Amino acid sequence: MRKTILLVEDDVVVIDIIKVFLEGKYNVVIASNYCSALKQLKSRIDLAIIDYKLPDINGLDILKAIRKVKPALPAIMITAYSSEDLIIEALRTGVADYIKKPFSPTYLMMKISEILGEKEDIGHFRNVGSMDEFIANGIAAYIEGKYMDDLILDKLAKMAGMNKYKFSKIFRERIGQSFPSYLNSIRVRSAAELLRNSDLSITEIAHFVGYKSIVHFERVFRSRYGLSPREYRSKERQKK
Repeated sequence: MRKTILLVEDDVVVIDIIKVFLEGKYNVVIASNYCSALKQLKSRIDLAIIDYKLPDINGLDILKAIRKVKPALPAIMITAYSSEDLIIEALRTGVADYIKKPFSPTYLMMKISEILGEKEDIGHFRNVGSMDEFIANGIAAYIEGKYMDDLILDKLAKMAGMNKYKFSKIFRERIGQSFPSYLNSIRVRSAAELLRNSDLSITEIAHFVGYKSIVHFERVFRSRYGLSPREYRSKERQKK
């Protein structure tokens, strides 16, 4: 059974990015204030992630209220503040971990897995240096999970809370590729796997990985692999 994470956060950008990382593995329920957080506790919750700064109350007070209802519920506090007094109070309230913003979403995933006793190698984790990097990493993960959809720059920029020019600049700086280049690289990589391991037609594969135009798909594929999709399939099958 999938475990359920309660995310108590009011920043929609942070919510969207954390959800992208967690929803592939966990059920995620959202609360943006004290009342909605307590309502969610009526259901089964396996772990809570609580932002310290909320519009109506601080996260420590929410955690204290949670303790009265679910005293053993593990919780992670996330915050932009890092005073020693706050950390001590959070630990006294029984947080399982305390993560300072901005952070790598994959680092958060590692901490959740550790707290829930899951044995999983999620790779290399580290805190990030800025909110821009946090957003870029999150959007990159969103693209990896949604590459088959009709992804457009304006939509992703809006998700990141930026205009498309600022988003494009930050994405290239943090990820090392432009948004179109990154999206195409993921799509053709998936297409190559389908060409090797499925009997779908070239057109079906192009549409499956997100290309509306077969001509565009073949051009992008050739630019990466030096072969047309048909030539690539033929070559790979000769190896078997």
